[in-house]
Amino acid sequence: MNMIRRRREAAIVAVLPDVLERVASGLRSGATPLQALADAAAGADLPAALAADLRRVVERAAEVGLAPALTAWAEDRPLTAVGATAAALQVTAGAGGPAAPALEGLASGLRDRHDAAGEAAALSAQARLSAIVVGGAPAVSLVLSLVVDRRVAPTLVGTPAGRACLVTGLALQGLAGVWMHWIVRCEP
Repeated sequence: MNMIRRRREAAIVAVLPDVLERVASGLRSGATPLQALADAAAGADLPAALAADLRRVVERAAEVGLAPALTAWAEDRPLTAVGATAAALQVTAGAGGPAAPALEGLASGLRDRHDAAGEAAALSAQARLSAIVVGGAPAVSLVLSLVVDRRVAPTLVGTPAGRACLVTGLALQGLAGVWMHWIVRCEP
């Protein structure tokens, strides 16, 4: 479930620059920030979660105003890119003036950040695979020892020293697994 949520969030972050550029284009053509956002939300190529979020923002904006609706969106979807997008759109709605270049600049920055995170994930793939192999080697070794030598199991389970070694080894293996996870994690 966690992986599905992360993929959904990654899809949202990947498309936010396009949404900002669409809003900027709408502003250049004379639309209000809310109209431009509504037009951008109607895009057929948006991920379902983002399209639903943007429709909800437009609906809330009709009731409470654009700034509170954007604030609620940023709270509902606590992603850095969503927060930056919501803040930029709030400034656009409140400040007036030519906001399209600022939105396009933010779109470019978000796109660069997303691309850099993807590159970092690709470059760290070998380290993650090595961590899995190194982390799994002791467990595979234990299973092979249990299968090959019938004296191992009674020693590990039947003697106080064996139980101490088994518990200590499993605890250290768990700690190493957590440590390696933190070392090789790659988050955008």
